Amino acid sequence: MSKRRLNKQQIDRIASNQASVSKSADDIDLLHGLVVTHYGKEVEVLRLNADKSIASQMTHRCHFRAKLPTIVCGDIILWRAPPANSATGVIEALLERQSLLKRPRPYQDPKPVAANIDTIFITLSPQPEPISTLIDRFLIAAENADIDVCLLLNKQDLMGSDQAVTHEINELLALYSQLGYPVFRYCATNGEGDENNKSDEYEKERQRFIDALANKTSILVGQSGVGKSSIINALTGNLSAKIGDISSANEKGRHTTTTSQLYQLGNGDDSNADAKIATAIIDSPGIREFGLWHLSPDDIINGLPEFQHHAQNCQFRDCPHGQSKGCALQAAFEQGDIHPSRISSYHHILDSLDQ
Repeated sequence: MSKRRLNKQQIDRIASNQASVSKSADDIDLLHGLVVTHYGKEVEVLRLNADKSIASQMTHRCHFRAKLPTIVCGDIILWRAPPANSATGVIEALLERQSLLKRPRPYQDPKPVAANIDTIFITLSPQPEPISTLIDRFLIAAENADIDVCLLLNKQDLMGSDQAVTHEINELLALYSQLGYPVFRYCATNGEGDENNKSDEYEKERQRFIDALANKTSILVGQSGVGKSSIINALTGNLSAKIGDISSANEKGRHTTTTSQLYQLGNGDDSNADAKIATAIIDSPGIREFGLWHLSPDDIINGLPEFQHHAQNCQFRDCPHGQSKGCALQAAFEQGDIHPSRISSYHHILDSLDQ
């Protein structure tokens, strides 16, 4: 059953109650916690000290008060330990979020996916082949959420198996690199079976990605089958994340991750209970579509940096950019100043919006 929609007065009252609980946290028997995953009506919580350092490596099941907003992976919360006759604690308050990634839903408010994220890694691979429009949708969402975003090519060992696909991916990555988005390459299998991927250059690329994760909370997003869970397993050194195969019928990935899950990278030694959560990574469910119904046409342009640059130079007020003669953005289209795939994505996204 979907969560009931709240009016502004109810939202303001809840926010006021949350602020009251948060301010009194030092005076009442509440604990700090980090939400690591969500299971329907319950969440898994990692206990933290007040300074956000790890208090215990053990996670705890908690349910949450009905008055709370949607709790998601990555949230910092205040919770109450379970009484002696129960194994389940209760979340009393949600602390202020530094960022929030939402997944749009048709005819509903966007669904929160993960909170307090520093970097989004849009993950792609040779199989299944990348969908440029989907990449652009993620980029637009990240820009509008004011979250840093990068591209990550996984399954580097498969590059070269299909020359046409390899060329297309290299062209795609070159385009986004030119637009200013950091690009990383990785192989969750550590290059097994491919001597070319065991070179110094290959190892250097792997290390660049690992270094980019340090001291941040990152999330992997992308199509099913690109290997997000395999990356998690390679980074954590275990098989905690479920992985699936590519369907031989359509070469699309099967969904194996059904809910976002946060994993700590390093600092996993129980003997060092006071270690800071310096690095964490979130595995998210794979998707094949990502709507942007909640954004306006101006938001779409603001999420496309090279479009925004030209639109700002437009001489017309209230111009439906890219649709009328004399528009600076339309002129950029015609003069080839913007890549055709980005123009195609832009028009495709505009057509999908509810006008």
